[in-house]
Amino acid sequence: MLIADRYQLETVIGRGGMGEVWRATDEVLTRPVAVKLLKQSDADAEAGERFHREAQAAAVVNNPHVVGVHDFGPYDDSYYLVMELVVGNTLAAALRQSGPFSPPTAARVIAQAAEGLSAAHHQGVVHRDIKPSNLLMTSDGTVKVADFGIACFLSDRADDPDRDGGILGTSYYLAPERAKAEPVGPPADIYSLGCVLYQLLTGDPPFVADTPTGVLRQHLAGVPARPDRLEGGFRRYLMRMLAKCPDDRPDAEEVVAWCWQTYLSAPAAEPVVDLPAVVVPTAGLTAVPTADPTTNLAITQALAG
Repeated sequence: MLIADRYQLETVIGRGGMGEVWRATDEVLTRPVAVKLLKQSDADAEAGERFHREAQAAAVVNNPHVVGVHDFGPYDDSYYLVMELVVGNTLAAALRQSGPFSPPTAARVIAQAAEGLSAAHHQGVVHRDIKPSNLLMTSDGTVKVADFGIACFLSDRADDPDRDGGILGTSYYLAPERAKAEPVGPPADIYSLGCVLYQLLTGDPPFVADTPTGVLRQHLAGVPARPDRLEGGFRRYLMRMLAKCPDDRPDAEEVVAWCWQTYLSAPAAEPVVDLPAVVVPTAGLTAVPTADPTTNLAITQALAG
């Protein structure tokens, strides 16, 4: 199937509630890409606007630690979004397969994610859905921020997806100000990144409860257990990222600098997490399994070559 007389769809690599992602070939530039298609049944004005906002938010951020957006447009009463095809795995998959990360490995991951967030914040974009499944690790260890589906622009709060009172996002990583449905800025992403760092180090997010509401209450008033495996300086910095007050958190640039100065200035003493490479959906969707578990690896090797 050819999209926009240019993108040849080949294989579905991810599905979610609002659409699916295809591995495709850009026949004009002869390169592999990922094409996200909004479900026609969901292609009403509101969904189309949110899809367009996702494209706009990601497209204004040009950084090696953010999944690149190449194109967006209408297709057959719906919309398509063309993105960089990422070869690697999500941090959520890395945790499932390898367990908690060592502090130096976690610091390398967080430093790169914070670089991507810093670039977004400088463009006035707040991601608002930072979580392990939206952080991708390529086969060479590069970390990329993905899925700007509920991002907002600081310059135009009228386009805020939460403006109608609903809270979008995943409760385990939601900043306290978002739990209170207050206006948010870049510190909300830092809190979420702190939740991810906590999970990378311990295997679990900082707050767990039987219901999303219970998790939100803990974000508002709870105190996470301090990971015993961390030395004091790292524990204190993690708790700064998880501060209840946005003004008490570091910004993304400071997180990058702290990670490099504290853990990454010396040569790495251990390899990057070694995971089977797959073609990542790059849009927060569930990867589609294949009958042959080596198929995705074969596709990855072909694309990487």
